[in-house]
Amino acid sequence: MQKNYYTDYKRRLHRLKPSFLVSVFTLTFLPFYLFTFLPIFIGCAPKAKYLIENYVPPERVAVLPFTNQSIDFDAPVLMRYLFNKRLIANGYNTISFEEIDNKLHKMGITDAGQLPTATQKEIGETLNVDALFYGDVIEFKYTTLGFYYSRTVEANFKLFNAKREELLWEDERKVSHKKIETENIGKAFASQLIEKTIDKALRSPLRQEANGVVNTSVMTLPRK
Repeated sequence: MQKNYYTDYKRRLHRLKPSFLVSVFTLTFLPFYLFTFLPIFIGCAPKAKYLIENYVPPERVAVLPFTNQSIDFDAPVLMRYLFNKRLIANGYNTISFEEIDNKLHKMGITDAGQLPTATQKEIGETLNVDALFYGDVIEFKYTTLGFYYSRTVEANFKLFNAKREELLWEDERKVSHKKIETENIGKAFASQLIEKTIDKALRSPLRQEANGVVNTSVMTLPRK
């Protein structure tokens, strides 16, 4: 009768003491994980531009319309959406954009540039939230010159306690991808134009860079 090596292997494995198995795992795999992942957790985590001491995540927050210094009108809309989405993934309780914008309109605020006309306390009371996120798109552009390719997104984010009007957190990030094509300039130029057209058609300009800015910034904000 042919011996079943798989069954025999399982039988012998069950006879081994748990402590022995732990030792084998430790000696075999622990060095790999230490050398592979330890650098990620030591000295590599991004730090916020400012984080108040003894920060406690607010219970209910609102992501206000973002201001825009760039020449792309879609930029603040996309950045606000991505930022809010990332906050929710990190456990923050954000109210809907529809509720925020409708209530702001009733206050006479129809544009992000008008937010300074009301105090943070007034906005917080109107929206019934504990804290307010402000965002400012500093740069949001791509350049295509045939041989030169550049995509850049930069933004600043702030979180204020609505009742005390106190800055709780601030961060600013910039993600930029640049490339110089020395060969097949005509082909590169055509490819860049197609990519730019697709970005606009999908209403997702510079989404990769925008996600990079948002994700890195939110990483500096303690999870709820």
